[in-house]
Amino acid sequence: MDDREEGRRIEVDTDEDAQPQEATPEAEESSDSPMAEVIPEAGEEELRAEVHRLREALAEAEDKHLRAVAELQNYKRRSTREQAQRMQYANQELIAQIIPVMDNLQRALEHQAHAGSEEFARGVELVVEQFHEMLRSFGVEPVRTEGEVFDPRVHEAVAQVATEKVPEGTILEVDTPGYCLHDRCLRPAKVVVAKAPGQE
Repeated sequence: MDDREEGRRIEVDTDEDAQPQEATPEAEESSDSPMAEVIPEAGEEELRAEVHRLREALAEAEDKHLRAVAELQNYKRRSTREQAQRMQYANQELIAQIIPVMDNLQRALEHQAHAGSEEFARGVELVVEQFHEMLRSFGVEPVRTEGEVFDPRVHEAVAQVATEKVPEGTILEVDTPGYCLHDRCLRPAKVVVAKAPGQE
């Protein structure tokens, strides 16, 4: 057998032994690798978007918090300032009404030398009436005294007088007037109270 025949035989044997190769798992995995790369990339984009959204929400929440804190501080400062002003000028209306009373009293004193005692007394009486009217406009009323039964809540006994003319505990005289603001006693009236004869 010459060399040419041997070469042909070798070529034929090679063609007969050749068989189709089956796809291996490695080959299949390599064929699917483009899809495997697409899925993680898509998930990463969604994660980045979610992180960005959460950061924006956090920044917005922090901004709202800072604004709320600033508004609260401004409100506290404004309330403190307004309260101080109210306390400073709380008696403004009362003082404004007292001033005319003081003016009239001053005029009465200035005219005392030129007026008779009766006329002067009448002038002072008018001033006192004006003053009481001003107090009533603020809810201030004098404590009831003469002829009333002694009440320790609004009366203060400075003396007792034995008498049978009135029941025991009846107020006979007023030493110093008392005043109440609505239902609150500003100053108790100092009074003289009747007691039964024979009592010490």
